[in-house]
Amino acid sequence: MGYRDSLVNVSGTVRFSVGPVEMRLEDYFRYSYQVKEERPLYLFDPKFSQKVPILGSEFEVPVYFREDLFNPNSTSAWNAVIKGSKKWVLFPPDVVPPGVHLSPDGAEVACPVSIIEWFMNFYGSTKNWKKRPIECICKAGEVIFVPNGWWHLVINLEESIAITQNYVSRRNLLIVLDFLKRPNASTLVSGTRDRVNLHDKFKNAIEASFPGTIDQLMQKAEEKKAEEKKPSFWDSVTDSKVEAFKFSF
Repeated sequence: MGYRDSLVNVSGTVRFSVGPVEMRLEDYFRYSYQVKEERPLYLFDPKFSQKVPILGSEFEVPVYFREDLFNPNSTSAWNAVIKGSKKWVLFPPDVVPPGVHLSPDGAEVACPVSIIEWFMNFYGSTKNWKKRPIECICKAGEVIFVPNGWWHLVINLEESIAITQNYVSRRNLLIVLDFLKRPNASTLVSGTRDRVNLHDKFKNAIEASFPGTIDQLMQKAEEKKAEEKKPSFWDSVTDSKVEAFKFSF
């Protein structure tokens, strides 16, 4: 029995999110056999482990990513390939990928129609950039970490199955809080229908589950800023207010 048959037997009549619709796995596999369009429907269901618990019981979150405080936007993410292979192209936050255009407030992002279009029309130009993107191919059994704020594009090089999760740890908690303070945060957040007053709701949830964490992180951030403002040894000895050193003879 192939992996498709096994998944179909386990899933039965459960319907998964496939773009704007829901489909049984058997129907999705039938669709994938025949599809020829440039932008095929992509099966991506964040609740797969709730819908089919046995699937959720067969994987564990990698130890590096188990400190998950919450899950709104501006988070980091990890992606583990179960079957197949994926090509990743990542740009740091300060390098907007070619072909991508941001609105002044960052609320809207205009991109090429499809991933294939981006590769055909823009990918080649990055080869001549001084600050080139990071590229890699992840195969079955491999995991990639995507830091918050990094632009990323991924394309399946073959039929692939992967598990991905966004997460917030203490390392990027304050970044997420700052993101949710933005006036247009409600228009930028995805993955939830409850977008009203997200900053306060998120902060209250963290304080309820991890009391004192935010205050501790803010204190450490202030201490780090203060440390960075301290003059170096060289600055202190060359300060104009300090009497100049003179040779004696």
